[in-house]
Amino acid sequence: MLALASTATVTYVATRPSGMSLGVPSSLIAPPTKTFMLTGILTIESDSSDVRTNDTGAADSDCQGTGGYSDLTPGTAVKVSDGAGHVIATGSITSGTAQTSYVYDHNVVTGCQLGFTVNDVPDGLPSYVLTISHRGDQYLTADRAHAPISLTIGG
Repeated sequence: MLALASTATVTYVATRPSGMSLGVPSSLIAPPTKTFMLTGILTIESDSSDVRTNDTGAADSDCQGTGGYSDLTPGTAVKVSDGAGHVIATGSITSGTAQTSYVYDHNVVTGCQLGFTVNDVPDGLPSYVLTISHRGDQYLTADRAHAPISLTIGG
């Protein structure tokens, strides 16, 4: 009796068409994360020595912090972290609006409201940590992070 044996060698060659990359199968890729925009206002409650306006101090004029609040200006970094302290989104202070009171026939600056926005904050976390400049961490529940935030400094 004669037995025949045969072997076959199969070689796989991975190729990719131009412009395409080989990667993880789509069934193993996590779906895109939903995001939301975190918004709010930080109010500096102070007299004109800590707030500068680019106007005569009229109501609704642009403003920013000065002196001890000089880090609170449009463009100042705003970051959002997860509960473990990992930064998950960044934004900035976008604008400032002077708060005034009418005293003795003229407007007196009593503070500055600084708006801030952080886009693309991952949704679905139980809590978030908001930090504006170096002013300390604000711990937010998920519900609070989704609503406009109001913070105050000074006074």
